[in-house]
Amino acid sequence: MIKGLNISGWQKTSFIDFPAAISSVLFLSGCNLRCPYCHNPGIVLGLFEPIPIEEILKHLVKRKGIIEGVVISGGEPTLHLGLKNLCEELRGLGVRVKIDTNGLEPEAIAECAPDYLALDIKTSLGKYSRLKTAYADCTDRLRRSIDIAKAMGKDAEVRITAVPGVVAGDDIDDLCIEQSGIDKVFIQQFDPSKPMLDPTYSSVTPYTPQELESWRAKFLDAGIECRIR
Repeated sequence: MIKGLNISGWQKTSFIDFPAAISSVLFLSGCNLRCPYCHNPGIVLGLFEPIPIEEILKHLVKRKGIIEGVVISGGEPTLHLGLKNLCEELRGLGVRVKIDTNGLEPEAIAECAPDYLALDIKTSLGKYSRLKTAYADCTDRLRRSIDIAKAMGKDAEVRITAVPGVVAGDDIDDLCIEQSGIDKVFIQQFDPSKPMLDPTYSSVTPYTPQELESWRAKFLDAGIECRIR
């Protein structure tokens, strides 16, 4: 039994969450940020009954040879003390591990040594107070996580969700500098139609496609591969 885990959600099969792999996706509860546009409010707030890890492992054994990877997402998975043991257990079943994280716990990322890393950067590193975090050293923590992603090359990506009021063009200028050396960046369009932690964000108008293309151009000019999702 793996202790120190609270798995609040489980998608048994996904064809899009792990690059070039059929995967299962686990959602671990809790978070060290309070992004108002978060699309997993129930998971962040821990409102769901935990799913026994034994049930998940049994399913993976049954689907061995079909499920090629497991995505560990959240919430924020790096807050869970059992994360490293979970990664080791999954690798013992012959599946690769991808971690989706906000990067505020770089030591946990390094300890788990994921096969693929998706790093969600919210805005300029010095502006994380917008997201109600208790950390006073966000910039240092995020830079260490960005360095991990740089070292992983093609096996890591940075994702930026284009939320008006959270990230803007001048933040992208800063992030192009901070992320020099990252293999690829994805700009994700903000979707106000989904449930969010702060329901008032449903009235926020997304950036235009033209504005997102101008952000993409900045990353390309900086020598960073960038796509819009």
